[in-house]
Amino acid sequence: MSFSMSVEKLISSWKEQGLIDNDTAGKLLSDLNSRRSGIGLGTVLATIGGLLLGAAVILLVAANWQDIPRIVRVLSVFAIIWLCYIGGVWRRLAGDAIFSKALFIVGAASFGAGIAMVGQMYHMSGDELSAILFWVAGVFIAAFLLREPVLSAFAMFLTGFYIFSAVQHDFDMLVYDKGAYIVPALLVTGAVAAYFTHSRISGHLVGIVTLGWVGLLYAELEWQSILWLLLAGGSALMLADGFGHVFLQRLTRFARPLAAYGFLGVLGAVLAFQYQDMRLNSFDEKHIVFYGIVIFALCIGSLVLCGRNNGGLRWLVYLVFSGQVLYLAFETIGTMIGTSGFFLSSGVLVLLLAVFVRRMERRLSGHDRLETEVLP
Repeated sequence: MSFSMSVEKLISSWKEQGLIDNDTAGKLLSDLNSRRSGIGLGTVLATIGGLLLGAAVILLVAANWQDIPRIVRVLSVFAIIWLCYIGGVWRRLAGDAIFSKALFIVGAASFGAGIAMVGQMYHMSGDELSAILFWVAGVFIAAFLLREPVLSAFAMFLTGFYIFSAVQHDFDMLVYDKGAYIVPALLVTGAVAAYFTHSRISGHLVGIVTLGWVGLLYAELEWQSILWLLLAGGSALMLADGFGHVFLQRLTRFARPLAAYGFLGVLGAVLAFQYQDMRLNSFDEKHIVFYGIVIFALCIGSLVLCGRNNGGLRWLVYLVFSGQVLYLAFETIGTMIGTSGFFLSSGVLVLLLAVFVRRMERRLSGHDRLETEVLP
C-alpha cells in the first residue's frame, strides 16, 4: 500500500468518526492529490516514448546525411535540442507532467546525437568515453538550469552507462591517476542534482550506481580498505537515520532510502568478507555459521535501529533474513538428510519465516506514526 493511499483511508476514517467535517476532509484530499509525485502509467509511457524518439534521433544522425550540408545538419540537431527544452518548459508551466518529460528526454538524447555527429563530421580527436562524459556533463547542466527531475535522472542513467563503457574499454583509466576522481565527482554531482531538482528517482539511481561502483572497485583491486569504508559508510547512514531521522530528512529529503542503501552497503561488505574468509578456509561450516550469525545480528539491529517507520528497509531485512536461514539450512541440514527431508525442513522454515514476518509487521506497523515531512 502506498503512503498516499493510507492517508486517504485515514482521512475517510477521521471523517466517519466525526473528527473532521466534510469540508476539511475535502480540502485535505485536494491538497494530498496536488502533492502526489508518484509515477503513473501515463508518465511511464511518455518516458518510454521520449526514449524511443531520442533513439530515433541518434540513429538518424548515425546514418550520416550525406546529401545535406554540414552546417544544416548541425543547426538541425541543435534546433531539435532547443525546441525540445523550450517545449518541455512550456508544457511544464502549463501543468502537463507527461509530455514535458518526454520532450526533455528527447532534447537530452538529441544532445548526445549532436556530439556524435559533430565528432564524426569534423573528425575530432577523442574517444567514446570522452564523448559520453561530455554528454553527461551537458545533461547535468540542463538539469540544474531547468530544475527538471527527469533530466537529473537521465544524467545519472548516463553516468551508469559511462561506467559500464569504461569497464568494457579502459577501466584502469577510472582507477588510476586523474581518472580516479571522475566517477566520485559524477556521483556527488548526481546527489546534488537529485536534491536540487527534488528527484527521488535520481536519488535512487545515485545509491544504486554508488554501490555498483564500489563493488567494481573491490572486484578489480581487492583492497580490504574498500570494504571497511563501505562498512563504515553504511553504518553511519543507518545510525544517522536511527538517531537523527528528522535532521537527516530535513538535510537530504531522502532519509529512509539512505538507511536502506546503508543496510545494503553493510551487507555487501559482510558478504565480501565472508567470501574472502571462506575461500581461504575451503568453505568451512564454522565460518558459514559465524557469518550467518553476523548477518542475523545485522538484520535485527537494522530493524530495531531504523526499521520501525521504514517499510522498504523492513522488506529488505526480511528478504535477507529469509535467504540466510534457507542458505544455512542448505549448507548444514541439507548435507545430513536426504532430498525429501530437506524439502520438508525447508517448507517448515518458510512457514515459520512467514509467521515471523507477519508478527514483525504487525508489531512495527502498529507503532508507525504519521510524519509530515516539510521540505526546507
